[in-house]
Amino acid sequence: MALLGFLSVAVLLILSPMVWLRPSRGEATRGQLRRYVKANGGELNFTKAPMAMPNVALMGYRLRYPGTASGSDFTLVRNEVASGALEAATDQWRWRQAPLPSLDAERREALEQWLDRLPADALIVESGKHTLCVWWQEAMGLERFQQDWASWLAMRDTLAGSGRRAEVPVSPR
Repeated sequence: MALLGFLSVAVLLILSPMVWLRPSRGEATRGQLRRYVKANGGELNFTKAPMAMPNVALMGYRLRYPGTASGSDFTLVRNEVASGALEAATDQWRWRQAPLPSLDAERREALEQWLDRLPADALIVESGKHTLCVWWQEAMGLERFQQDWASWLAMRDTLAGSGRRAEVPVSPR
């Protein structure tokens, strides 16, 4: 009987680390989101977010502008994490860097509407010559994100071509 008890305890001790290795519900959801983004035209940005808050873990979801249609350079920060000295872009967002070159009225209006629809945990939107990147905490479920992803792609397409024209190199004669 003592031998059976000893074997039961030994088996439980051997199996218990396997339970610890199983991903939590949040980790599983983040994994689903990341797989979906990679499968549907996005990339993950694992670099440090452009924000001076070390205790906030953010993941960048990056979308490349197509071909030579470069994007305008700008950075937007949500009010909760932005300095009051920054210029307001919308009720919820502030410009850390205003668009260079400036966005036309149609693109700017589309951007403002899109910003208001972003999830509450999206804290930074960054656009550069080649990519549009949203830095967020990935707190949304996969089903809702799948519905919102189309608007992220549409915003990338709207902003494409808003930057300086990329010159195509010509071969010397």
